[in-house]
Amino acid sequence: MRYAAGHKARTRAKIVQAAGKVFRREGYHAAGIDMVMEEAGLTAGGFYAHFPSKAALLAEALAPAAAEAGVPHDQELEGETGRTRTEAFIDRYLAPRHMRDTEGGCPLPALASEVARTGGPVKASFEAIVRDLAARLKDQADGELSEDRALAILALCVGGLGVARSVQDKALGERILASCRDLAKASLVTLPAPQTSAATRNRETDQ
Repeated sequence: MRYAAGHKARTRAKIVQAAGKVFRREGYHAAGIDMVMEEAGLTAGGFYAHFPSKAALLAEALAPAAAEAGVPHDQELEGETGRTRTEAFIDRYLAPRHMRDTEGGCPLPALASEVARTGGPVKASFEAIVRDLAARLKDQADGELSEDRALAILALCVGGLGVARSVQDKALGERILASCRDLAKASLVTLPAPQTSAATRNRETDQ
């Protein structure tokens, strides 16, 4: 059977998108190839025509999953600069709604512990997201945030969200988020104080 031009690329893209959702929702080790292909609306037998292994799929799926999650939420931070923009990232990342949205959220907290037990290609993909987010945090602070401080803020956000999702008590989870938000913002004390804007006020009430 002949397929139209681009059919294989479109099918591959469907598998990658499905994998990003399934791996975040179920966990990489718990999610089998059958589950990913079912999510994509495809039969499991066709998987190896596109990827040599599940690990290769994870390595490719991480970046699109981060982009799909809108991390950071650039469209929501339009017009913000410097410390205001960095605080906006912290608020959005450590928000209760992000805690609840494992499937559609950032892949870093959802998959960090499992990526730590994988091989080089997967870790390289994960690292690229970490480096990109830290660089964007640093750049948006107009040069007043060091690379190391940006990495520390990102690690606090990722780790805090992961811990908040892992406790049974919802109120405790939200306390963890709030505490991490406060600590992350406290690390911005060397940056000029932000001016309160309509976008900032909306962000503070939309958690």
